[in-house]
Amino acid sequence: MSDKSPVRRQIEKNGLLLIAVAMVVIYWVLDSLTSDQIFARTLIAFFVLAYGLFTQSLINSRREALEEKDRTQQRLIQTESIAAIGQLVAGIAHELNNPLASTSSLIQTNIEILNEQKVKTDIDTELLKDLEFSLKELKRAENIVKSVLGLSRQTQIYVEDVDINANIGDALRVLHNQYKDLGVIIERDFDENLPKVNGNFANLGQVFMNIIKNAIQALPDGKGTIFLKTSYKRETHTVTIECRDTGMGIPDDIVKDIFKPFFTTKVVGSGSGLGLYISHEIIKKHEGLISVSSNPGRGTTFTIDLPVKQGAS
Repeated sequence: MSDKSPVRRQIEKNGLLLIAVAMVVIYWVLDSLTSDQIFARTLIAFFVLAYGLFTQSLINSRREALEEKDRTQQRLIQTESIAAIGQLVAGIAHELNNPLASTSSLIQTNIEILNEQKVKTDIDTELLKDLEFSLKELKRAENIVKSVLGLSRQTQIYVEDVDINANIGDALRVLHNQYKDLGVIIERDFDENLPKVNGNFANLGQVFMNIIKNAIQALPDGKGTIFLKTSYKRETHTVTIECRDTGMGIPDDIVKDIFKPFFTTKVVGSGSGLGLYISHEIIKKHEGLISVSSNPGRGTTFTIDLPVKQGAS
């Protein structure tokens, strides 16, 4: 129920028409009461100019309001789409869990039987290699299912005091072997007085690893710079983490899809398409926000906002 008065609602609804009518009345009154036509016309010109400025201002404000409404609707649609797809994926993952486990168990048994044979034929050796490869791929599938099921459960605790700077530092140490031999430059701009956030240290570390790993893989020929920045916004009581790379960027037509499960721009077999989806879900469980902006050919920036723990300064 709107708390605006009926008069105010009518003014907002028919404001331009009312102003036009008022101008006609003013012109009629001035024309009737004064013989100085120059003064009357000058005054009318002033009112016309004011009317034009007011009209343009009103049109601009309404256009901005409509554009913001469209952006909000798009964000809502994206969030609801991700949530719906996430529920579907979690259900499918749960159904896949049992057959994957039983198949892995059977393959493992056959591998053990073949290894126990003292004399192996060429066929046995080839079969053993195939079984070991199959088991490795099944384990990979099981890990994906495990990650999705872990996100679908609400049993994890998110009340640890997490030092974001230390968490990012740990993620860089884990990833060091992946970029130490490449031409990757890591530049850090960390707020030394950054307050801690309520969260799950391991899960947030997974997010930072996913984001930084993607930034490394986005660099052409493994050469470029990754900028990592942390800061505290007092007005919103949030810690902000930025990861910007100098890679190839993300095309405008697919930016909206990057947080969807199984969406990937990598070559087949080099990625599951779950990294950014999992990161999105983890940040959402921390009551934070993750967003991306990209300039094709010049790089991509991921921004994460996390609420600061109550009482932190």
